[in-house]
Amino acid sequence: MQWKAMTPVEVWEIVDFWAGVPWPVTRAEAHLLAIDRFGWEVEVENGREYLVNSVAGLTPPDVSTVDAETLMSLDFWIADMIREESAQSRALLGDLFTLTVREGVSRHGRPSLERVRSGTDATWSLAGNCQVTVSLATKSTRVEFHTPQLVEFDLKEDR
Repeated sequence: MQWKAMTPVEVWEIVDFWAGVPWPVTRAEAHLLAIDRFGWEVEVENGREYLVNSVAGLTPPDVSTVDAETLMSLDFWIADMIREESAQSRALLGDLFTLTVREGVSRHGRPSLERVRSGTDATWSLAGNCQVTVSLATKSTRVEFHTPQLVEFDLKEDR
């Protein structure tokens, strides 16, 4: 079986772009930025707009966003979702995770690593008070980008 995946450089170009955005921005502004910079698309389902990374050709192409008054987080797949786990799929995802973490280390230093029930997370605190986590699970590899607004909110909640 063939699976598609983004390259680690592509992943970090997206992350570094979002880290450089002058936050805060609204969800609509983030959609326009993604369309202009990456050629992503917006689809409408049940009257709600959703951001889609149609360029990478991944299944699923969805980009999840969470917003309140401003965009709080943006999550995206960096490889196809694996339907049936196998030695090949584990190797693909594991290699992609390792190479993506290495690229992140070369750009932003060592991440904090955490073993979670479903896999491993590598998290960096970036300039501008953004945070990014690359997650490896048994059937997927994803990136979760937190805006400064969400990082600040999380810090207040942890107190």
